[in-house]
Amino acid sequence: MLSLSNKDEKISRRSLRIISQIAYDVSGILLNDKKEDLVFSRLNKRLRENKISNFEEYCDIIQSDAVERSQMVAALTTNVTAFYREKHHFNYLSNIIRNGFINKIKNGEELRIWSAACSSGEEAYSAAMTASEILADLSSAKMKILGTDIDTNMLERSRIGFYDLEEKKSIPLEIFNKFCLEKGKEFTFKKEILETVRFKSLNLIAEWPFESKFHAIFCRNVAIYFDKPTREKLWSRLAERLHVGGEIYIGHSERISNPDLLGLRPVGLNSYKRVK
Repeated sequence: MLSLSNKDEKISRRSLRIISQIAYDVSGILLNDKKEDLVFSRLNKRLRENKISNFEEYCDIIQSDAVERSQMVAALTTNVTAFYREKHHFNYLSNIIRNGFINKIKNGEELRIWSAACSSGEEAYSAAMTASEILADLSSAKMKILGTDIDTNMLERSRIGFYDLEEKKSIPLEIFNKFCLEKGKEFTFKKEILETVRFKSLNLIAEWPFESKFHAIFCRNVAIYFDKPTREKLWSRLAERLHVGGEIYIGHSERISNPDLLGLRPVGLNSYKRVK
């Protein structure tokens, strides 16, 4: 394979435009000329795996191969996550379950939580453990956690449900002891957690193949990749999927402009409650 070390050889303007347009059309990800180095570093591995030496050839592939387009989008996104990341959101989740929905759950309503860009699964499992702790003494409680992502590689890791013991330190000890099992140098989850979580492939800017409403939605550090019209449409669609009293949790650098128009009210750090 040819070396791509010289900046002029990295990626042509034409190739960058093709990649940027396909990324936007497929996933809503917005790339500009300032992202040239990011595109090169993230996609160079795809070139090696396809055994090609330049981005012109790669553009020919992604224009005709839907599978490689998906791999390209996955490579361009950042999968940074951790158990109980931005812990205040899980505190808010605890509060709305305990003080907002517990009576409905006692009366048979299924608690539904959506991790809308679940990456490798830590967020969805954290939500499952948070809810399970509150509902532990309520044997009749029904609960379902949905984790979705556009990256099929991350979804496979999520479904396997095994994590390096180093990640254990992000989970409160009492929670870990209650819901997790050590297996050599890894850990996984007890049956009651694994049975509540399902992972599905989903492109957030495409049609959603379900009509469910949720009591809480995590959609963190996704909208930062989108332009304003795509962001605003996403916030509106997510708000429609919340039960009244439910909350949406977004990334620390994200904001929902004019939340009142969506029936939302800010209720904490990067958190919004549906109030109508």
